[in-house]
Amino acid sequence: MSRITELRASFDKKMDALEHQALALEAQLTRTKDQALQGLEQRKQQLGDLLKQVQADVQKSKEIAEQAKLEVQAKLEHLQVQLALGKADARDTFEEQRTKILKALNEFESVAEQKLKGATFESGKVWEDLVGRTSKLEAEYEALKDRFESEKAKQQVTLEWKKEELLTKLVLFKDQLKAKRVVVQAKADVLEADLREGLDQIKAGVRKLFE
Repeated sequence: MSRITELRASFDKKMDALEHQALALEAQLTRTKDQALQGLEQRKQQLGDLLKQVQADVQKSKEIAEQAKLEVQAKLEHLQVQLALGKADARDTFEEQRTKILKALNEFESVAEQKLKGATFESGKVWEDLVGRTSKLEAEYEALKDRFESEKAKQQVTLEWKKEELLTKLVLFKDQLKAKRVVVQAKADVLEADLREGLDQIKAGVRKLFE
């Protein structure tokens, strides 16, 4: 069993992971979405800083073959590129970025477990720190994912309710229009003004709905 797998399977790290998830969820309830996204960026930065240390340790190690170093380096750089992408505050870009980062992280860990097995580094806690920081990042992503989905569902319910409200107003408006068509021509100008005002209000509601 590799060091990364061993750490993830340990009781302490499993408990840490649960704590990270609880803290991330708690933070979601006390922060605005912008603050939550900024917290995610900080987690990405923390992991990125650690990866620089891993990169330096790998390069300095005399226990690792050059070809293995190149393979690890390629996965490291790919992961670093994904982590360096800007803040994703739209749901689709958030999901895309989340998927790419977690995939790159998984690929790096897989190669590290194969190519760096048994290697020791000057910074002895490097794998422990890696497991801890990735756990915090994953927890932040999961909590924010729930928030995006919750807000999307909430917006969808509101949108549907607003649509129904506006459709009801339009049906009523058309009924009023039919009824007022039979009114004597002498009152036509006043009736038109009344109807136009009602229609303008509905139009304003539709514009606001899709802003």
